[in-house]
Amino acid sequence: MPSRRCGALLLAALSCPLAACAGEAEGYVGTTARVGKDVTTFYVNNADEPEYLDPGKAADTVSMTLLHQMFEGLTSYAPGDLHAAQGVATRWERSDDNRFFRFHLRPEARWSDGKPVTAHDFEYAWKRVLRPSTASLAATNLHVLKNGELFNLGKLKALREDATLRRAPRPDAPPALSLPRGAFVVVLGQSPARVTSAVAPLAAPPPGVTSVTYAEPDEATGVGERLSFDAAGAAPPPAPRDATPGGGWRGAEVALLAAGPPVACNGAADRWFEIEGPAGRGFLPGCLLAPVDAAAYALVAPHADLPTYDPAAPRRDAPPSGSGGATGFVASSSLVEDDAAVGVRARDDLTLDVELEKPTPYFTDLTSFVTLFPVRRDVVEPFEARGEPELWFRPENIVVNGPYRLDEWKFRYEITMDRNPLYWGHDALRIHRIVWMEIAQYNATLQLYKAGDIDYLGDNCELPYDHLGWLSGKKDLRRTEFLSTVYYELNTRKPPVDDPRVRWALNLAIDKRELVEKITRLGKPATHYVPDITGSGYAEQAAEDRARGADPFSSPEVGHDPARARALLAEAGYEVVREGDELRAKGFPPLEILYNTGEGHAQVAVAIQDMWKRHLGVSAALRSEEWRVMLKDLRDGNFQVIRLGWLADYNHPQTWLGTFLSQSPQNRSGWADAEFDKAVAEAAATADLGESIRRFRAAERRALDGMCRIPLYFEEKPTLVKPWVRGYIPNARNTQLIKWLWIDPDWQKGPAGEPPPVLELPPPGRLGGGQ
Repeated sequence: MPSRRCGALLLAALSCPLAACAGEAEGYVGTTARVGKDVTTFYVNNADEPEYLDPGKAADTVSMTLLHQMFEGLTSYAPGDLHAAQGVATRWERSDDNRFFRFHLRPEARWSDGKPVTAHDFEYAWKRVLRPSTASLAATNLHVLKNGELFNLGKLKALREDATLRRAPRPDAPPALSLPRGAFVVVLGQSPARVTSAVAPLAAPPPGVTSVTYAEPDEATGVGERLSFDAAGAAPPPAPRDATPGGGWRGAEVALLAAGPPVACNGAADRWFEIEGPAGRGFLPGCLLAPVDAAAYALVAPHADLPTYDPAAPRRDAPPSGSGGATGFVASSSLVEDDAAVGVRARDDLTLDVELEKPTPYFTDLTSFVTLFPVRRDVVEPFEARGEPELWFRPENIVVNGPYRLDEWKFRYEITMDRNPLYWGHDALRIHRIVWMEIAQYNATLQLYKAGDIDYLGDNCELPYDHLGWLSGKKDLRRTEFLSTVYYELNTRKPPVDDPRVRWALNLAIDKRELVEKITRLGKPATHYVPDITGSGYAEQAAEDRARGADPFSSPEVGHDPARARALLAEAGYEVVREGDELRAKGFPPLEILYNTGEGHAQVAVAIQDMWKRHLGVSAALRSEEWRVMLKDLRDGNFQVIRLGWLADYNHPQTWLGTFLSQSPQNRSGWADAEFDKAVAEAAATADLGESIRRFRAAERRALDGMCRIPLYFEEKPTLVKPWVRGYIPNARNTQLIKWLWIDPDWQKGPAGEPPPVLELPPPGRLGGGQ
């Protein structure tokens, strides 16, 4: 998930100065006397305003921190290592290959309005996340479900009536195949379509060509738009069909005649299509075709690989279209969205069946994550129907199933929660009320902590870099590595960072060791994307690769190398020359670095700005925006270089690498690579865990070669927790569930006492065939 860290602003007048506070004990930061505060109320900073308090749509740490307190999934994070403990589910079964799961829900689970929590709520919530109209940035977390990705991309449809698939997009065309009502099909294309370029269609798909690259016209160089072919040993492409004088293809409305063989276009999976228009006919890749409003026909292929929820059932599917599989045209109006093909169902009120697309050993890690939390149809959909989808999670409307419910939301000031009286574990909650402050400034937060006005800095707030020296050794300072990578994402659609040589030059010019030693004063330099401490076998494989000198991410070629960076810029057409005491990259336009408000982020940006100027002669302007504003600019593509971080949604390399996939909503860079997509899919489908991780690391190297993100450092979390806070255990996910914490007013007089009970999830039963 995109992570947000609070910024810094020194406040002149707060409860006490940095030097000392009343009641301060030696070895602690600020006061050690909790005065005037109820022992069951917990004060914490969440750093900023949440974007969504909707589990299905939240994709940032500020929102998710709150959602983890208000909702509960099938499983719940246990304190410490955050393994899956009981949540709404009390027991489960799974198949031997980790593709089929059955969860049994506790009958006493209730929503905050008293209604039972049922398996139907989970089924609805998961399918809602995948619904294309929901436009959830976190939907990729549920692509693991059977047909989840196809449904989410809007490609999997059902027939509303018996239909004849025809060989051409017209009602009198010869029939290709008849399908019954309710049959599922995959939509390959829409007819008519609009051609988006003036590139003339080819007479036939080029033999041996597996990948094409389309480039827009370059006004700076005068080079026109072009379609290039990338295939070693491929035959020359067939000659283009002639267009009408003056070019008649751009903007032309054309009919699809047939689907051709698969081809990657600008890295994304695609295929050739035969088209016919006013300027003739021929073949173009799908990336040069856009649907028109109210397209009359869809080119489809039957899809028979549906959930069975039975491990013994054979997998079934039609042959891939373009390789002998049946395809045909059907009226677009006869297609409907039907989520029955998605691999989750309520077997009854208290039993949830799940079928995955491929073996997924980390699935029960995902079931504790917010994207898989339940929501209620009858709560959400009335507001969506009125065009007010964000009102359902306001305090007066929201219904939750977790330990705490939303009490009050003061915009950009604070959020308060109280105990959910109907939560099944209500009696074990020692914190009855939570006050979440929304303070974006590091130093302001530190001042409040010193004065005892907050008990914990919060999951989303760090300490000021400049204070880490004197804080070292303090008894209430906690430091831990965690699963987060900070990087600069590059908009590869915009020159000059559309050239991978430029992107690599910018990367090699950054001294990341200097960043962590002199600026952040914590963390580890990152030469790649997945933290070396990642679980599921990644950490062990990384250590093994280093021991035998085969680590692709610790070789000299990925380290700080200004000379090589200058050579790459020269290759890209930007010769670096010396002018007096400075360097200048000839013809290189200024860059802009966008980052969310915060002194720490500004310090890193200033340092990188200096490195690029000093080593490359490249100038960069700096722009700071509030978190929510920056997220909108990210979604809209209004950036050139943007500061981001990714905190693991689950403890597996897929959570990072999945954000590079061509069709991932988290990939805002414009970079796409069909070979990378294929490598990740093969790694995920590899049953042998060791071989799977090796393949993931190979895919990661390919993503690094593309350099659409400049990895900066793997984060380390420093925070402050008052000594009276009991139950706090640092973890690699940087996630604290308040239900495991309590305030001990007599902390100086004795041991912590017994922690709240953890109901462990029992070992799974075996889910065999025919069940």
